[in-house]
Amino acid sequence: MRRTVILTIATLTGLLLVWLLVVRVPPPQPPAASPSTPVVLAPPAPADPPPGEPVPARPPETPVADTATEPPAPPGTVAPASPPPGSAAPTDDADASADETADQPADEPATDSGGDDGGPPEIDADHATDLLADMIARAESASENVSTPNSVVATLKQFDQESVDADWSENAAQHIEASLGEWIAALPADAQAHLALIHVECRETLCQVLAADNDPGTADERSRAGHEWQQAIGTLPQQPWWHELAFVAFDTQVSNADDHTLYMSYLLREAKAPPAPDAPAGTGDTGSSDGA
Repeated sequence: MRRTVILTIATLTGLLLVWLLVVRVPPPQPPAASPSTPVVLAPPAPADPPPGEPVPARPPETPVADTATEPPAPPGTVAPASPPPGSAAPTDDADASADETADQPADEPATDSGGDDGGPPEIDADHATDLLADMIARAESASENVSTPNSVVATLKQFDQESVDADWSENAAQHIEASLGEWIAALPADAQAHLALIHVECRETLCQVLAADNDPGTADERSRAGHEWQQAIGTLPQQPWWHELAFVAFDTQVSNADDHTLYMSYLLREAKAPPAPDAPAGTGDTGSSDGA
């Protein structure tokens, strides 16, 4: 009986092992099917029309335009823009004008012989000096040809005959030039450009002041604004040095030449009083004594 039990247990164990093997082993996978090539069916051929019916005409095929494009511009270059339809192409004259403008330096000022408003250019001090020299030469020539010259000619002749006062002349000239320079510096910039103080010189009793203006067209306007040269000379007696240097009067001659207004002014110093003559030697009382 024991043998029968053992055989029964062995048989059951074997069946159990077989069942486990059947459950754990996966079934074999079937091989993947290769993709099938799609079959494109050809369109059916058009049926022939029945006898007696006209064959419909096919529309003409439109030719395909040549769409070849220009190769792109290399990097760093700008393709020239095409002019808009209807615009005129640039002419050779316009190109030449553009080239001339490009050749000019950017910082080069535009040349203009006149002022911004079409007036005269800035005054040339050298040319004004020559005009004043000619005016003085004519006045000196007139003083030699007339026996009774006018006051201006007489003053010029006196100035030429005077010598320099070493203790007074240079000091007086410096004060006059400084005061007139301040007056000119206070003018508007456009007025300063047309006015020049040419020369200041002092002798023993007279100081000669020469100036010029090359914009006579605006003389009336400048005079109303207080910018005329005679008014500048008229401010000198208000200076503190006027009386300290013993000035007593002034005079101005105005002349025109070559579109310039020329000024020749004289400042008169008070004449020194001549030294008093020595008193005559007194006659002592000699008296006479009576002899005894």
